[in-house]
Amino acid sequence: MTLSAGLRLGSYEILSPLGAGGMGEVYRARDTKLDRDVALKVLPEHLANDPAALARFEREAKAIAALSHPSILSIFDFGDQGGIAYAVTELLEGETLRGRLSGGPIPARKAAEYGVAMAQGLAAAHEKGIVHRDLKPENVFVTRDGRVKLLDFGLARVLPAALRGSGSASSTDDGATEPGAILGTVGYMSPEQVRGESVDHRSDIFSFGAVFYEMLTGRRAFRRDSAVETMMAVLHEEPPELREGSRTLPAELVEIVIHCLEKNPEERFQSARDLAFALRFGEKETRSDVSRPAPAAEKGASIAVLPFRNMSADREAEYFCDGMTEEILNALSKIPSLSVAARTSSFAYKGKDTDVRQIGRELGVRAVLEGSIRQAGQRLRVSAQLVDVGSGYHLWSDRFDREMRDVFAVQDEISRAIAETLKVRLLGAPDAPLVAPATRDVEAYDLYLKGRYFWNRRLTREAIAQFEAAVARDPKYGAAWTGLADSYAVWGFYGGIPTWEAFARARAAAQKAQDLTPDSADVHLSLAIIEHYYGWDTAREERELRLAIERSPRSYEAYAWLALCLSVGYRFEEALEIARRGVEMEPRSANAQAAVGWAYAGSRRFGEARRELSHAVALDPEAAFPLWSLGYAEHETGDFTAAISTLERGVAATRREHCFELSLLGRSLAAAGRVEEARSLLAELRERASRSYVPPFDLAVLLSSLGEREETLAMLERAYEERNAMLWFRLHMPTFDVLREEPRWRAIADRLAAAAPLKPGGGW
Repeated sequence: MTLSAGLRLGSYEILSPLGAGGMGEVYRARDTKLDRDVALKVLPEHLANDPAALARFEREAKAIAALSHPSILSIFDFGDQGGIAYAVTELLEGETLRGRLSGGPIPARKAAEYGVAMAQGLAAAHEKGIVHRDLKPENVFVTRDGRVKLLDFGLARVLPAALRGSGSASSTDDGATEPGAILGTVGYMSPEQVRGESVDHRSDIFSFGAVFYEMLTGRRAFRRDSAVETMMAVLHEEPPELREGSRTLPAELVEIVIHCLEKNPEERFQSARDLAFALRFGEKETRSDVSRPAPAAEKGASIAVLPFRNMSADREAEYFCDGMTEEILNALSKIPSLSVAARTSSFAYKGKDTDVRQIGRELGVRAVLEGSIRQAGQRLRVSAQLVDVGSGYHLWSDRFDREMRDVFAVQDEISRAIAETLKVRLLGAPDAPLVAPATRDVEAYDLYLKGRYFWNRRLTREAIAQFEAAVARDPKYGAAWTGLADSYAVWGFYGGIPTWEAFARARAAAQKAQDLTPDSADVHLSLAIIEHYYGWDTAREERELRLAIERSPRSYEAYAWLALCLSVGYRFEEALEIARRGVEMEPRSANAQAAVGWAYAGSRRFGEARRELSHAVALDPEAAFPLWSLGYAEHETGDFTAAISTLERGVAATRREHCFELSLLGRSLAAAGRVEEARSLLAELRERASRSYVPPFDLAVLLSSLGEREETLAMLERAYEERNAMLWFRLHMPTFDVLREEPRWRAIADRLAAAAPLKPGGGW
């Protein structure tokens, strides 16, 4: 079915043949509507009447159409005329990678450059749930100007939405493949493809490894005399040692190939994004001009420490990478002459593939530290590089192959290398460590990192378990005691543990931390948080927060908490000023921005509060405090529909664990006339109260919204007896305005005024 020049298919005029294969013939054609040359692919004659082939051809067109990435061939149109099915794509000038390899191996630097583009294209496909399943040199195109394009998604599989990025292959396919069928190209298929199993995105990563091996060496990784022997090699054998002629290849690139070609999918790179990141680092390792001098002793040295990538087979090792990042960030923050972007700003780029120059512009820094970590048992590999955001060149890079027990030394070496590279002045003795480990017990440190990981996500039960295990191993671990104090304080506020118990446990843990590390700013912050929720002494809370700021002037968290302290103390203008200062320090912190919202909400300026809190939620759509605060403000402006939507998001983000959020949701449902749903939530909280602690105050909020005056008052009286968090302030919520003339409500308010040093003068 060779198409003649001049033949028209739709608005496309055939010009000349470009090539042919078993699954299609490709022609140069003219798009007569848009006056441009395109590539037109048709099914070959022997498949033109095959329903399965036609369906696969259409699936390929739809798969490519769902993607938009510079490293993936673009499709313009799809049609059928006179029994000829055709797809119209961009016209590429150049050669396939197979043609490029006919001249031998590709230089390491160029191979890494091509590999980055291929991995980024795969990442874009995988994020749409599309697995290529036939990656090979014939399906990679290199244009004349050096751009890389992935071709031929004819065998692509679309993963169910629930499995995308999950690292799990389903037992069912998309209906296009018979169970046990082997699809792919021998020598590039993953072991799971060879076995005829269902595959996920990690199969493409294996195929990438086989292609990349060939790019570096000029020979196939698993070539044998027959197809069967080749498949057996894929299943059971390792490829020959990587070498480029007599010259050894860069270690980073060798490591990448080995990691891609692991037989077990769980031990490969777990995402193409991580693979692209590793390749970018490896690409820089191949440059002869990799190191460029940093500006000498210049003022205004600044840096962002991006979250280290987890290259371990165990995806749960994410906590360790986050912890390593925070330790280095904290160490650098102690250098007076170095400006360091705060944690929230840096972690906003977690898992993304943003260009460092863009990061530099957005964060206002001159250098970016990025790196990766791979754990294997007690072995640790840390790769790090410092990049000048102006030029894109890296100023310093290194790789550390150590035992886990050396983790503190690695952190210090990285921090010191950065300080020396940026020519910033260090305080103290020249050989004094920048990273002073708070414990020498590596297992306790590991538990602490897990605790902080859960704490940052406000999963307090999990955080408490890890911190308690850490202090059990090392009772002198002050930072772990501080984490434990913070976790108990927040757990008690949101419900799940009796208030007095939360207060006692948090205070005991904070006191232990203070005994061990009396000069720690974090300890003063913890003491203030405990006072904020349970102590009811805002003057003492304020003193602790100002001490925290004195010891750590860059602590935007302390400024945010101080703003909240001043808000509940009815000093709203001061609160707004302090909150704004915290946002200036960390403009990407949702919690800092929420403190601005509360400077308005406390004085019942709910329209202004809603505006500020909407900004906070936009910064972090899953942060618990900004979400419920916004829902509360939306309710008070009368927009119950918006309040319900926001509070439902908050409840989902916290796994329905926070009783206070459930009560606020029920309140908005009742106000919107959805009374049965509100009563259903009340029943849920009551059932929960039969097996764990639910603060009476949270029940009172929902009961009041349902008009249950007597039971509301009874719950408020219990809340006073049980000292529910911030009751002296929260009693003045607008939801209780209808009770202000009730003698029982007045009695509670009077007792609270006597118990708390600050007497409320309005607000809420």
